[in-house]
Amino acid sequence: MNITRTARMNNQEIRKSLTASRQALAASTRKQYSDQIRQHFMTWFRQFIQTHPQPSCRIAGFWPIKEEPDLIPLLTELDQLGHEISLPCITALDSSLEFYRWTATTPLQPGKFNIPEPQLSEKSLPADIILVPTLGFTRDGHRIGYGKGYYDRTLAKLHEKGHAFIKIGIAWDEGEITVPYLPEPHDIPLDHILTPSGLHTPTK
Repeated sequence: MNITRTARMNNQEIRKSLTASRQALAASTRKQYSDQIRQHFMTWFRQFIQTHPQPSCRIAGFWPIKEEPDLIPLLTELDQLGHEISLPCITALDSSLEFYRWTATTPLQPGKFNIPEPQLSEKSLPADIILVPTLGFTRDGHRIGYGKGYYDRTLAKLHEKGHAFIKIGIAWDEGEITVPYLPEPHDIPLDHILTPSGLHTPTK
């Protein structure tokens, strides 16, 4: 269920409630929802490619943890279509992420938080589209993660370098935050939020 309490909640309380809602989803439901996310993304992506023709697109995904949506079938499909897929690697604690090339046959190794990462053999160029793991989101495009700040630092660094890219938060619909939420000063709004119910463009 979405967070709908009217009392002011701090970010840690919001994360706790969102995590409980996510954990309440059955594995079969998460699998079904993940496939819906895949279908919605591919519908949007086909239109994107038509308006941004290029031989291939660089897309940064993530390996699912903590009951997150499973993007591996989507990333595998995109790889098979000839697009360059990358996964994040934590090369230094409290730093920005580095992205390394991934295919369905790429050997993986456990990273800093025991998250599977590609072996550090082929670093990717900055992605055209970054799929951002999103624990919770607001209708105006703000995101709440696990509190480590890796994606905040990464997105900020790319913006500072002037790199143009699309930020798509990947979340369950249960992750919508409807209580008063004040983003941190360093938070960067998402361009879109992709959930099982569709691709949502934030209201401004």
